[in-house]
Amino acid sequence: MILPISVTVSVETPARPPLWMIKEDVDLFGSVRPCAPCPAVVVLKDDPHAAIDEQWQYYLRAINYAMDLEDVYLLLDYRLAFANGTGFRKDGSPKADYFHRRDLDAKMPSLDKVRTCSRNCITGAESYSLAQAIRTAVADWSLSGLTTNNVLKVTTFDSRMPPPLKPGKSYPGRVEDVHPDDYLYLPQTHPWMFAVANIVNKAGEVVQFPRGGLYAWTGDHTPYSFLPLISNHSYGDVLVPLSTLMPIAPNAPIPSVYRSN
Repeated sequence: MILPISVTVSVETPARPPLWMIKEDVDLFGSVRPCAPCPAVVVLKDDPHAAIDEQWQYYLRAINYAMDLEDVYLLLDYRLAFANGTGFRKDGSPKADYFHRRDLDAKMPSLDKVRTCSRNCITGAESYSLAQAIRTAVADWSLSGLTTNNVLKVTTFDSRMPPPLKPGKSYPGRVEDVHPDDYLYLPQTHPWMFAVANIVNKAGEVVQFPRGGLYAWTGDHTPYSFLPLISNHSYGDVLVPLSTLMPIAPNAPIPSVYRSN
């Protein structure tokens, strides 16, 4: 039996920015993806340059404090959803591992793409992309959308900088020294800055990722696995077609990242 874990975190409710929800498979692709059951990942940008260095590895631990350490480490496994071929592996090419303090002279693990998952919320600014306008015009045989905003410039962490801390706090030097309350952004207060890993099954339901942690603050007694929504800003903006998103009304509750039929 897994019990929710409560860690004392100083919570200040921030002003909520405009939010959009990532649509589900049927709306995105016309049907449930053929690999189901499998991770319900959605690529926001095809770019592998977000390195998860020492402080980002510690941050991954901080935002998943209710998970076993080994399970947090596995979120960056090279065979799983977020670091395909670029994450940790126990044979072949090692990566610098600050969870266990091994292979520290090796290359840092990285995310192979900028991803989130179905039903996750994101924020950013509506913008215009000529390339997206041309793609849409070709697909729809219409010129009506050539001059209107058609993408969301997504707000992400910059992988070149360490995760922001609260004033007066300092970065940990070991995973054992990680304190969630030291960080400025946490899933509880800024859910739009994080991806919740989830899975789509053959019925099209969106369910929890394995090995997640239980948190009293979610109120739903369901496991969660969090990753920072991160990109390398020197490689350009993360632009997502507005057609793949559903706007969330300002006063509406944030939808659950899970859905059962």
